[in-house]
Order: sequence, then structure tokens, then C-alpha cells
Amino acid sequence: MKILAAIVIYNPDWSLLGDNIRAFYDHVDHILVWNNSDARIRLSDIRGLQPFFQKTTYKTLHKNVGIAQALNYAWHYAKEHGYDTLLTMDDDSVFEDYGTYRQRVEQHWQANGLSLCGPAAQPTKERGMQKVRHLITSGMMVPLALLEKAGGYCELFHVDGIDIELCVNLARQNIYAWRDNDSLLRQRYGTPATKRWGPVTLHSPNYSPQRLHDIFCNHIIILRKHRYPLHLVWHIVRQYFIGFVCKGVLLVENNKKQKLKAVVKGIKDGFRSPIQ
Repeated sequence: MKILAAIVIYNPDWSLLGDNIRAFYDHVDHILVWNNSDARIRLSDIRGLQPFFQKTTYKTLHKNVGIAQALNYAWHYAKEHGYDTLLTMDDDSVFEDYGTYRQRVEQHWQANGLSLCGPAAQPTKERGMQKVRHLITSGMMVPLALLEKAGGYCELFHVDGIDIELCVNLARQNIYAWRDNDSLLRQRYGTPATKRWGPVTLHSPNYSPQRLHDIFCNHIIILRKHRYPLHLVWHIVRQYFIGFVCKGVLLVENNKKQKLKAVVKGIKDGFRSPIQ
């Protein structure tokens, strides 16, 4: 296995990004850092990491083009330079033991054929490799051969929905996603908020109105594109409506009116948007 690690950064926490790269640096062949940051992030800031990470290539278009376009660039870069696998990473994620995770993925592929594989994003009671409907982008191991079958990452989406669309796309071709429950990736979501209701403390990612709009818009597009798979309908209801809106916006977060308007607009835009 020859691995290109692709990290998409956006105004990162430099200390956290350093921890991110150190966690897998010795176990990949090369690293591509794609900078989606705003003008405050200078090339010299990125290069400040390179004395420590000699096998790093830097790329930017000096604007935020989203995750899908960045990962499609990484896909083509990997093909041109002889890599066979992408490790896709956000800049706010850190593996606990990437070396063991890589070994477990290799063993799984040797025994069962190629698939999408990812780590657990939180501790779970389940053990070993588990077949799942969806994986998150960060920490996912993606064989280039499967990206060819999927046609790459869907560039309709700026951030949200890219991972789920890839999983649903390949599942329709009988290629499934597997989660390694024995490997953990710690990730920081949004700008978390908490609120106490009596003896109960509720937690929320506290996403911005624009982010909520994009989450709902993009997932409605995925539903339409793939003919309304029931498991995805349930995922949207359980995680987004109940989790993000009912629990998060209504019970924890501020700016409720603007966020609810963004959710409604996102749903409308999802049904109005063209599908590729």
C-alpha cells in the first residue's frame, strides 16, 4: 500500500495541526496540505511546518474552494505520482494509533477486498471491523480504484455531505463502508456549546446558520440523487432534525430565529438545486 495523506486546512490551530500530522507521519508515503484558509494565513505559516515534515507538498488557490475540489485534486495527484490509497484528513483531528489502524485496514482489504474504511469518531462498545452505512471524511482510507468507480468526490458540496455521498454512491455498486471500532480519531466539531436543564447537561456543536443551511441543503440533494434511501432519511431525521435542531438550536444555542430560517432555506434549496 502506498498512501498519500491529504489534509484540507482552514485557518487551523497550528499546534493541533502539528499533532494531527505527527500521529500518522511515519506511516504514510507523502502528505498533501491543501490550504482553504483566508488571506490571514500566509504561505510562510504553512512552510513553518515543513522543516519537521519533509515529505509535504503545499497547494492553494488563495480562496476557499471547499473540501470536494481539494480532495479531487489530491486524487489526481495520487494517480499521477503512483499512490494507490488516500488518507483524507480534516485539520482538527488526531489519531490515537494510526499505525495499528493502517495494519488493520490492510488486513481487512486482503481478506475481504477493497472497501472504504474509517476509524471510530468516539469510543464504542463494539469491537473490530463493523459494516456501517456512513463514515466521516476525516480518517477515511480510500483506495483510488474505488474513487474511479465513484467518479471522484461530488463537487456540488462545499463541506457537508461529501463523505455520505461517497458512501451511498459506492453502496449502490455493492461496495460498502467499514468502521474500525478499535481505532479512535478524536475530532473537534464546530464551536461546542452546553446548557444545563435541571440535572441534565446538553451539548451541541453550535454550527453557524450558513453551516446549518449547507448541511440540510446538501443532504436533501443526496436523498434526491440516490432515490431516497430509507437509512439516509432516518440519519437526517435522527442526527440533524432531532440532534442539531430540536436539541441543539432549540434547547442549547443562541440566535435561534436566524438558525431556524437557515434550516428551512437549506431544505428548500436542496429540493430546488440541480442534480449532477
